[in-house]
Amino acid sequence: MIQKRLVILEAIRPSIPFQMKYQGKYILVLFLPFFLILCGCANQVAPEGGPKDTKPPRAVECDPPNFSTNFKENSIKIDFDEFIALKNQATEVTVSPPLKTIPDLRLRGKSLVIKLEDTLAANTTYSIDFGKSISDITENNAFAGFSYVFSTGPFIDSLSLRGTVINAFDLIPQKDVFALLYINNNDTLALDSLPLKVKPYYVTKTNEKGEFLFHNLRSSPMKLTALSDQNGNLIFDQASERVGFSDSLVHPAYIPKPKIDSSEIQKDSLNAATDTAAIKPPNSKHSKNITKASSDTTKKDSIELMSAIPNNHLLLFDNADSIQRIQKTLVVKKGLVLITFRFPTKEIAIKPLNCDTSRPWAFEEYSSHKDSLYLWLANSQMDSLILRVSQDTTLVDTLKIELLKKDDKSAAKKKDQGKVFLGVSNNASSAAFNQFAGNFLITFSYPLSSGKLSLVRLIQEKDTLKPKIYYTDSLRRSIVIETKWKEDRNYSVFVPDSAFIGINELANDTVRIRFKTKQARDFGNLILEIDMSKHPGYYLIQLLNERDAVLAEKKINSNGKVKFEYLNPGKFKVKAIYDRNHNGRWDTGSFRKNIQPEEVLFLQKTIEIRANWDVEEKWATSSAY
Repeated sequence: MIQKRLVILEAIRPSIPFQMKYQGKYILVLFLPFFLILCGCANQVAPEGGPKDTKPPRAVECDPPNFSTNFKENSIKIDFDEFIALKNQATEVTVSPPLKTIPDLRLRGKSLVIKLEDTLAANTTYSIDFGKSISDITENNAFAGFSYVFSTGPFIDSLSLRGTVINAFDLIPQKDVFALLYINNNDTLALDSLPLKVKPYYVTKTNEKGEFLFHNLRSSPMKLTALSDQNGNLIFDQASERVGFSDSLVHPAYIPKPKIDSSEIQKDSLNAATDTAAIKPPNSKHSKNITKASSDTTKKDSIELMSAIPNNHLLLFDNADSIQRIQKTLVVKKGLVLITFRFPTKEIAIKPLNCDTSRPWAFEEYSSHKDSLYLWLANSQMDSLILRVSQDTTLVDTLKIELLKKDDKSAAKKKDQGKVFLGVSNNASSAAFNQFAGNFLITFSYPLSSGKLSLVRLIQEKDTLKPKIYYTDSLRRSIVIETKWKEDRNYSVFVPDSAFIGINELANDTVRIRFKTKQARDFGNLILEIDMSKHPGYYLIQLLNERDAVLAEKKINSNGKVKFEYLNPGKFKVKAIYDRNHNGRWDTGSFRKNIQPEEVLFLQKTIEIRANWDVEEKWATSSAY
């Protein structure tokens, strides 16, 4: 490129008149722009970027100072060390005690200005918790846990309270759930009913681990609840809202600040030495000097440092007092409709409004916990179904269900579709049958209108056996083949064509099923020695797979051994339900009746089962809450 520039200059020089050589300075001025353009052709290297910014913004100054007392201002200004963004104010920013008018938050340069448009109560400590709403504008690093605290009285309330919110049924921590505290300051409402009518006195939210932490509380007994608020009013007034509550009043406690070692003090001193901001006492009444935000506002007193005070566990549950609702309807397949209820059903009545009811129009099949209903339709060619669903003479809902899709309707009009058969399945897995877990089961895709059990044949090796064959239920959806099974033997089941007819008038095709029984040594056993002396009662002991599906269940009401035998090798979990009302299932709670959901416990380890191996575990049940 340099050589190219010289050639151009040499080409230009001869064309300059001789008499102009004495005017060189003017020539230089004339051709300087052109020369600079040529220089721009040089290779340019993009500036190398530094490391990615991972630090959140930092609050450096507050006016009035953070933790001010005798607060009488109507605006607050917080300065940061960089430009910030403010996001999700409605869900992240909370004020305790709540104000009738939400504060107005606006950005002004590197500052956040808060306008207080409500009248503040006297002698009250307020806390504005920003959650994760503040972040830098470049890398979106959130400044989590920052609060601005002030008091309209002569001192700052300094007590704290911590806890955890978990799902009542599976004990999974619940994040972004409101934790609410109420004080007994209402003359017309009882303390227990305050969550149903008024906003809480203190409010915060749970973190990723389901943990919550209140700071700057007053010394007073309080009612503690948790709420998955659906409409943002902090009142438990929606049937879809989940709730949790403490059985007794809670008492905040003082948490000493952690001691800082000398190295930390030295580090803070160095940081302070490089900061030119003036540090003023927070109680200065006549000065608008900006005070540097205290490091306490970042809440370094984290939950891990608070083992000295109780951890209040709140179980979040669907309230049993809520109105029964239909959660979803689903056309599982042609002729089968699934209706899922919010709670186990009681005296549910289904009345069709657009079909003939003088003869059976559907067959009902409930799930084991009666929270789902399968409707097997006698006429699978219906286009739609209108149902009136009632419970105890109270209308739950009116459903309009489209039964046939456009593709189904067009396919029904086509001819020569080929013969369609009644579906047949069985409980043998990969041609291997666990005869120790039960007898051989054949399940049909629809309930049967007729069937000939005598036509079913069972063959062992080459011998035809005479097993016991019977239906499992009144819908005649399944049949059992029962015999004295032998280990490590080949079996086959033969079902001739059209031996069974479904309610949809479909018949089975010829069925031949071949399988081999297993040996006892192919399986493992789990033996639990349960001690319930610390928490006696009725329990449901459930064996779960890694996807939390229930594989087996045993009922117990005394100390002893529970055996889960002939298990396929794999990993399992064990769950216990404290069956308080002895109805054989888990029951949710009732906020209005002050009833907690039934307790759930898990064995604190995953059980690995191996072939030809017995695993023995001791488990002492106790109240988890």
